[in-house]
Amino acid sequence: MYRVKLHICLTQDIKNKLEQYSKIPPRPRFEHKFEMLKNTCDIPAFIPDGHQYLVIASEHCELNLSELKNRIGENGFLAIYARGSDEITGEQKQFADEIWLESANLDDFYFEKALNLIAERKESWLQKTWLQTLINSSPDMIWFKDMGGLHLEVNDEFCEVVNKPKELVRGKDHYYIWDIPKEIYEQTDYVCVQTEDDVVAARKTCLFDEEVMRADGKLSKLKTYKTPIFDGETIIGTVGIARDVTKEHEYLQNIEYLAHYDQLTGLANRNQLDAFLDGLKTVRMSILYMDLDRFKQVNDEHGHQAGDKALVAIAELIKEIFNDAMNVRIGGDEFISIFTDGANMQSIAPRVQILIDRFFKICQENPLFNGLSVSAGIAEGQIGHGSFDLLLQRADDALYKAKHAGRGTYCVSPRKDFE
Repeated sequence: MYRVKLHICLTQDIKNKLEQYSKIPPRPRFEHKFEMLKNTCDIPAFIPDGHQYLVIASEHCELNLSELKNRIGENGFLAIYARGSDEITGEQKQFADEIWLESANLDDFYFEKALNLIAERKESWLQKTWLQTLINSSPDMIWFKDMGGLHLEVNDEFCEVVNKPKELVRGKDHYYIWDIPKEIYEQTDYVCVQTEDDVVAARKTCLFDEEVMRADGKLSKLKTYKTPIFDGETIIGTVGIARDVTKEHEYLQNIEYLAHYDQLTGLANRNQLDAFLDGLKTVRMSILYMDLDRFKQVNDEHGHQAGDKALVAIAELIKEIFNDAMNVRIGGDEFISIFTDGANMQSIAPRVQILIDRFFKICQENPLFNGLSVSAGIAEGQIGHGSFDLLLQRADDALYKAKHAGRGTYCVSPRKDFE
């Protein structure tokens, strides 16, 4: 993937080594260029990409080693060729990557070792670059932790979520990064820290559902994969990959809501009605069937937006006045409220009249609702096999009697039990 031109620079007093070193082949993806070095200015101030320097200087050279080290950069390699250990200065020990002793007669060994170290550094750089590119390309949060719970490395998405740069994240624990005091964390349902112990105990990749409080104060729901990192049989840390599924969770909740509730009014729909009836354990029930009078006229004259506002208005009254009932929008402008657990005609009828009166007042105050009112029918009976539909039909019949009686009123169906 990469190609490196390695500039091998020797000082004048060891130029006799040039022929010997030139016989040693380059490492894979490297090529050699041998040069003589007279002063530090022979090294360019800016080294182009794909170029590196191996400088071999004798212990008697008069080069400024500090400047030389600075010019060859962190990828450069400085070897001091010394005739004996007594000749080595403190400055040379400070700046040299290696010191080669001429008396050891290991020139080839030293040179090849330097080539190997330079190649290994480049391979290490490549592996790190691959890792950083990979994790920073991910839309998921990625982090590496040691066994003490400190973050050794994180990706860009992690920093984006916690709103902290990498230099403030590396070496820090969960509580600092997420701005949650440990004592507060322990009082919550957050499980992020505990799951680290779980994955270490399992000694394999585990999937967790976790929640964290973001820097902006919003709660995020995460799907988190955590995996132990091994050194032989010993676990030395963990790696985590977390996908923020907050929006997906909200979508699922919304889908679930829409599957059971009417989107416009917030009342239960037929699906929830069926589920309610399936789980019903009572033996008696009262049904209130309601319908808006002249609703089509409002839609025709003022548009469906006006009609929707009227539906919302009646639905809010139904939820308020019949808060002890299962309230359902059957469709269009038709609604039912189902009462169980001891509710009876005597307790329901006065509240129905309150609903009729309050909705009538709303319609008087809004010109768009001119002519609207609500009619209702009430039926009560014993519940048995197939009896709900019969009871609903009785409530519907009572509703139409109310309409024929002049609208804006209610009628009660004669009591009848079904076996």
